[in-house]
Amino acid sequence: MTKRLSLAVFLGCLIEAIETGTGTACYDSPENRKSPLYSVELQSTQPENTKTMYIDAITVWVHCISEPVRPYSNAKVLGMVQRLEQALMEGFELPASFSLYRTTCNGVQTVKKDETDEGHAIAEFTFRVCYGLRVKN
Repeated sequence: MTKRLSLAVFLGCLIEAIETGTGTACYDSPENRKSPLYSVELQSTQPENTKTMYIDAITVWVHCISEPVRPYSNAKVLGMVQRLEQALMEGFELPASFSLYRTTCNGVQTVKKDETDEGHAIAEFTFRVCYGLRVKN
């Protein structure tokens, strides 16, 4: 039986890739954390198998939260988005027997100012993870 990649393991690899690629801390639960930071939020998973591969499409929102800026400007949070996109489009390592087949940046979903004067942007990515090849018997 072909084994899928655990979502917990996937998110751990993603968090590590974000931290390594941007130099900024990333969490799956950002409560009571000091900005600037990134936070990952799983949106959906769905199969996208092909004739030759078993693939899961994993869609994630990455929250980019900049330090407070007064007077407010989007520049810091948009810089975080740019660093995030650059870090993730290079790909990242998954455990053996799994491969990151394709990464799609689905764009920025929102940019706003939080009540704390922190910039807050949400970038959406879809990662396609291959977890096995289809073989005819």
